[in-house]
Amino acid sequence: MITNIEVTMVTWPVPVLIGVLFLVFLIGAVIGNFTSGVEAKKKLEEARARAEVAIQQARGEVERAAARVAQAHQLAASAPANSPPGKTILRLWLDSADIPALDLDGQNVDTMRISEVHRKRLVSLLSVMQPWSDGKPSVSAPVHAPQPATSAPVTQVPPPVTKSIFSSFPTPSLLPGKKDEPPAAPPSIVAQIDEILQERLASTTLVGRGIRLQESPEGGVIVWVGLRNFAGVGEVTDPEVQSIIRTAIAEWEKKYTPGL
Repeated sequence: MITNIEVTMVTWPVPVLIGVLFLVFLIGAVIGNFTSGVEAKKKLEEARARAEVAIQQARGEVERAAARVAQAHQLAASAPANSPPGKTILRLWLDSADIPALDLDGQNVDTMRISEVHRKRLVSLLSVMQPWSDGKPSVSAPVHAPQPATSAPVTQVPPPVTKSIFSSFPTPSLLPGKKDEPPAAPPSIVAQIDEILQERLASTTLVGRGIRLQESPEGGVIVWVGLRNFAGVGEVTDPEVQSIIRTAIAEWEKKYTPGL
């Protein structure tokens, strides 16, 4: 007798077996492809995550470097400049509006209402510099700052009438019994006009501009406006300054050359 198993083996044709084997192989290939696709996607996501972390780290490094550079610039800007040797006792400088400002012994001085103490200190320093401006030899001597008073504080007094800067220098006087010394030379025309100019400036808003007249070596006039100078009244660029100088000249002509 032929058993059931034997009948089954006999009844399946070869093409059917081949088809079954091919189907099994195809299913395995699909499953393998799907599995590799999942793994590739997983690896791609992991690579993206690592790239994102690297980008964030690089971005943090750039920000920290920028912060260090900004801090270095700030420290460099706040660092004091190399100060000159010695001690500065007189400093004439221009502010943001090109108006002359004055420092005495390291302290800023209000030139609009200068105190008597500061005025005397300025006169003493100008007397030290006078031989330099006159081209004469001078003997250097220590110039000490005035000692602070231990008594009551100095009372502010009204500002005196401003005169020419040349009148602040002490004028040597003739000693009694020395008649052989020549008398002091009279002030030049430029100095006389400058004195009139300073009297007029004292009552105007131009008093702090440092406007003055100086005689040139050729006998002409040099106009000083702060730290700038002009070769003649007509060269002055500020019409208000030029106008007040011409007014002072007209007043001098009326006073010293009447009727001409």
